[in-house]
Amino acid sequence: MSHHMIKGTLATSCLLFFTLLFAACDLETSGNGKLDGFWHLESVDTLSGGFNDLSQKRIFWAFQKDLLELSDKDYVLSHCLMRFNRDGGALKLSDPYLYDRESGEGDHPLTDAAVLNPYGINAIETTFTVEKLSSSKMVLNDGTLRLYFTKF
Repeated sequence: MSHHMIKGTLATSCLLFFTLLFAACDLETSGNGKLDGFWHLESVDTLSGGFNDLSQKRIFWAFQKDLLELSDKDYVLSHCLMRFNRDGGALKLSDPYLYDRESGEGDHPLTDAAVLNPYGINAIETTFTVEKLSSSKMVLNDGTLRLYFTKF
């Protein structure tokens, strides 16, 4: 092999290595593991004995990075956004906004928790215990309600 071929192969290898290195630096991971994704709210149990079957409704929670999107694909409920923080077995929700990008005015801070109630959330800031989290099922408990989800 000639001296020029070795230099060319070495240069190409170095270029490929640095290209892959810099491409890897651009990848962003959330660290949310199995929580990330699109979850269908299947049912809500009140811990006092009530049950609400939501399996025929299209109510979703979508987690990505530190943002939770609450949406109703039947377009009955208000579309909302919240911040979330997962610390071990606790999932804290806060800073809700009413999604309003179509009006051109942008999202609005939410002060009435009643808008969140159909999504199984009873307060502007709340913490759920993560009772179960697999690649396909999730169960959350806030001390009053137990929410059952299936990953979509």
